[in-house]
Amino acid sequence: MRFLIFLFCLPFFIYNSLAQETSAQNFLKSGIVKAKLGDYQAAILDINEAIRIDSSLGEAYYNRGIIYTEMKKYPDAIQDFNAAIRLNPSQPEPYFNKAFTEDLSGDYEHAILDYSRAILLRPAYPEAYHNRGLVKFDMGDFKEAQMDFTRAIQYNPDFAEALYNRGLCKFNLEDFQGSIQDFSDAIRMDQTQGDYYGSRGAAKAATGFYQEAILDFSYGISLQPSDINLRSNKALANIYLGQYQEALDEYTRVIGLDPSKTEAWANRGLAHHYLGNDNEACSDWEKASSMGSLKADNLLLKFCR
Repeated sequence: MRFLIFLFCLPFFIYNSLAQETSAQNFLKSGIVKAKLGDYQAAILDINEAIRIDSSLGEAYYNRGIIYTEMKKYPDAIQDFNAAIRLNPSQPEPYFNKAFTEDLSGDYEHAILDYSRAILLRPAYPEAYHNRGLVKFDMGDFKEAQMDFTRAIQYNPDFAEALYNRGLCKFNLEDFQGSIQDFSDAIRMDQTQGDYYGSRGAAKAATGFYQEAILDFSYGISLQPSDINLRSNKALANIYLGQYQEALDEYTRVIGLDPSKTEAWANRGLAHHYLGNDNEACSDWEKASSMGSLKADNLLLKFCR
């Protein structure tokens, strides 16, 4: 439940409009256009030609690295970003995109180092703070991640993703009121993200405000009807409120979307049980038990055997 910021296929040099473009630059421009159209193989051929003509063209390596990242050829991408850095060590963008690729590769240590280098070159770089925070979040360092998201927000107060991800940090640190505030601020800036509503609903449920949580889950579902987590959380909140028919209906929708959701079978069994549908409850718990649910095993022993 997070967002990555990725700068795609933009030269990090600004050409002098009065300078005559070289054939290498023409091949580079052609490659960028083809990459934006999704024709990565043709784009790489053009950029390869640009590099053959002028091997000192740093933005050619940079853009080819971005294309390789899109193609999930991470070692090739990192090699190209390193070439761009060697040719133009004062530019922050190659460090940023190299770090992004390292993050995707699971190389969190080097990703943090390269985001930090980008920040040294451009202190007012909210996307770099944001993405460095995401790496720290993945490493479980929620306090450090929260600090990076805060810096991103300081440089860009309208950065909805940074507010959202800072809210996730606060949620994991059990600062539920703080997380609700951040989620609300993110929603104020962007009402199109179902995850924002879902996360705020989870924070409200954690503080015992289940009815308000259900409203958030419901709105999130209206934006993302196939989101299983939103539906599962809404159903669980219904159980806590004693709204067992609503919980049963929602868990049935979850199972319809993904029959492998063991917890949905177990919890739908609970809803059946509270509604007095003992046969249906036992059937659901048998299904969950066959999928490895210890919770269902205990419920079967207590109510069905």
